[in-house]
Amino acid sequence: MIRIALPALVLLAAAPAMAAPGGAMWTVPQGRWTCELPGDATTPPVPQPESNFSIVPDSSYLTGGVRGTYLLLGKTFTMTSGPLAGRRFEKVGLSLLKLGPDGKRDGLRCVRAGAVRDEYSAGEGASAE
Repeated sequence: MIRIALPALVLLAAAPAMAAPGGAMWTVPQGRWTCELPGDATTPPVPQPESNFSIVPDSSYLTGGVRGTYLLLGKTFTMTSGPLAGRRFEKVGLSLLKLGPDGKRDGLRCVRAGAVRDEYSAGEGASAE
């Protein structure tokens, strides 16, 4: 019995872990993310600066000098703590498209606009020396 159980345990230990519900865990590129409501062929996008944030190390974000955390499972990006906690987005290509309470896109899109060092090292996320 032990001769059969031991090889089975070794095989189980060597098997890859099952994916988390919702998909594999990922991160998004660090940097400043600007958000806007899209325009059309005749009007430019409308900036929404109150929705802007910066992605910083450790699956975290900053907005208004306050830090929060996020989780990216598969294509679903969720702000899990901090001032934007509860906001959910769908990752589509290089953009994040905000999802409403019903899980449908609500029109707001966020795109990476620059390096994280711009505001992170300037005092929003790190102490200036």
